[in-house]
Amino acid sequence: MVLALTGCGDGQSVGGEGKTTNIESKALIERMAWVENANIDLLVEQKLKTSKRFLAVESDGEVVIPGLAKDLCELVVTNGDYEVLAGMSEVVYNSRHAELRVKTRDFARAYNQKLIKMIKSNT
Repeated sequence: MVLALTGCGDGQSVGGEGKTTNIESKALIERMAWVENANIDLLVEQKLKTSKRFLAVESDGEVVIPGLAKDLCELVVTNGDYEVLAGMSEVVYNSRHAELRVKTRDFARAYNQKLIKMIKSNT
Protein backbone atom coordinates (compact mmCIF):
# COMPACT_ATOMS: atom_id res chain seq x y z
CA MET A 1 0.00 0.00 0.00
CA VAL A 2 1.38 3.38 -1.00
CA LEU A 3 0.14 6.59 0.56
CA ALA A 4 0.89 9.77 -1.31
CA LEU A 5 0.54 13.10 0.44
CA THR A 6 0.53 16.31 -1.49
CA GLY A 7 0.37 19.84 -0.20
CA CYS A 8 -0.82 23.04 -1.72
CA GLY A 9 2.09 25.42 -1.38
CA ASP A 10 0.04 28.44 -2.39
CA GLY A 11 -2.38 28.03 0.54
CA GLN A 12 -5.23 26.92 -1.72
CA SER A 13 -7.40 24.10 -0.46
CA VAL A 14 -8.49 21.31 -2.75
CA GLY A 15 -12.04 20.02 -2.88
CA GLY A 16 -15.41 20.78 -1.33
CA GLU A 17 -15.53 22.27 2.14
CA GLY A 18 -11.83 23.16 2.39
CA LYS A 19 -12.02 25.25 -0.77
CA THR A 20 -15.12 27.07 0.45
CA THR A 21 -13.47 27.73 3.80
CA ASN A 22 -10.38 29.12 2.06
CA ILE A 23 -12.48 31.45 -0.10
CA GLU A 24 -14.44 32.61 2.95
CA SER A 25 -11.25 33.18 4.96
CA LYS A 26 -9.71 35.19 2.13
CA ALA A 27 -12.79 37.41 1.93
CA LEU A 28 -12.80 37.81 5.72
CA ILE A 29 -9.14 38.79 5.76
CA GLU A 30 -9.81 41.38 3.06
CA ARG A 31 -12.64 42.81 5.22
CA MET A 32 -10.30 42.97 8.23
CA ALA A 33 -7.46 44.77 6.44
CA TRP A 34 -9.04 48.17 7.23
CA VAL A 35 -7.29 48.09 10.59
CA GLU A 36 -3.87 48.55 9.01
CA ASN A 37 -4.74 52.07 7.85
CA ALA A 38 -7.29 53.02 10.49
CA ASN A 39 -7.07 56.32 12.34
CA ILE A 40 -8.36 56.21 15.92
CA ASP A 41 -9.06 59.94 16.17
CA LEU A 42 -10.99 60.02 12.91
CA LEU A 43 -13.04 56.94 13.76
CA VAL A 44 -13.88 58.25 17.25
CA GLU A 45 -15.05 61.51 15.69
CA GLN A 46 -17.18 59.64 13.14
CA LYS A 47 -18.76 57.20 15.60
CA LEU A 48 -19.17 59.48 18.62
CA LYS A 49 -22.76 60.35 17.74
CA THR A 50 -23.86 56.98 16.34
CA SER A 51 -25.84 54.31 18.17
CA LYS A 52 -23.08 51.69 17.82
CA ARG A 53 -20.08 53.60 19.13
CA PHE A 54 -17.91 50.93 20.75
CA LEU A 55 -15.88 48.24 18.98
CA ALA A 56 -16.50 44.73 20.29
CA VAL A 57 -15.10 41.24 19.81
CA GLU A 58 -16.45 37.81 20.60
CA SER A 59 -14.68 35.79 23.27
CA ASP A 60 -15.89 32.39 24.45
CA GLY A 61 -19.31 33.13 22.98
CA GLU A 62 -19.68 36.47 24.76
CA VAL A 63 -19.37 40.04 23.53
CA VAL A 64 -16.35 41.84 24.99
CA ILE A 65 -15.46 45.52 24.66
CA PRO A 66 -11.63 45.62 24.72
CA GLY A 67 -10.15 48.36 26.87
CA LEU A 68 -13.14 48.84 29.16
CA ALA A 69 -13.54 47.71 32.76
CA LYS A 70 -15.95 44.82 33.24
CA ASP A 71 -18.76 46.99 34.65
CA LEU A 72 -18.53 49.45 31.72
CA CYS A 73 -18.31 46.58 29.26
CA GLU A 74 -21.51 45.07 30.69
CA LEU A 75 -23.28 48.44 30.48
CA VAL A 76 -22.28 48.95 26.84
CA VAL A 77 -23.39 45.42 25.94
CA THR A 78 -26.69 45.80 27.80
CA ASN A 79 -27.35 49.08 25.97
CA GLY A 80 -26.37 47.57 22.61
CA ASP A 81 -23.96 50.45 22.00
CA TYR A 82 -21.40 48.35 20.12
CA GLU A 83 -20.42 46.85 16.80
CA VAL A 84 -18.89 43.36 16.70
CA LEU A 85 -15.84 43.44 14.46
CA ALA A 86 -15.59 40.93 11.63
CA GLY A 87 -13.17 38.05 12.03
CA MET A 88 -12.87 38.26 15.79
CA SER A 89 -14.59 35.02 16.81
CA GLU A 90 -12.67 32.00 18.11
CA VAL A 91 -11.92 30.65 14.61
CA VAL A 92 -8.43 31.48 13.28
CA TYR A 93 -7.91 30.54 9.63
CA ASN A 94 -4.21 31.20 9.10
CA SER A 95 -1.25 33.31 10.23
CA ARG A 96 -2.43 36.42 8.33
CA HIS A 97 -5.81 36.18 10.02
CA ALA A 98 -4.09 35.76 13.40
CA GLU A 99 -1.97 38.85 12.72
CA LEU A 100 -5.01 40.94 11.79
CA ARG A 101 -6.87 39.70 14.87
CA VAL A 102 -4.09 41.00 17.13
CA LYS A 103 -4.00 44.36 15.31
CA THR A 104 -7.78 44.64 15.43
CA ARG A 105 -7.99 43.83 19.15
CA ASP A 106 -5.20 46.34 19.91
CA PHE A 107 -6.92 49.00 17.80
CA ALA A 108 -10.30 48.29 19.43
CA ARG A 109 -8.74 48.57 22.90
CA ALA A 110 -7.12 51.94 22.14
CA TYR A 111 -10.20 53.20 20.31
CA ASN A 112 -12.62 52.22 23.11
CA GLN A 113 -10.40 53.81 25.76
CA LYS A 114 -10.20 57.05 23.77
CA LEU A 115 -13.94 57.01 23.13
CA ILE A 116 -14.83 56.51 26.80
CA LYS A 117 -12.52 59.39 27.78
CA MET A 118 -14.23 61.66 25.26
CA ILE A 119 -17.68 60.63 26.46
CA LYS A 120 -16.72 61.26 30.10
CA SER A 121 -15.21 64.66 29.28
CA ASN A 122 -18.40 65.71 27.44
CA THR A 123 -20.69 64.89 30.38
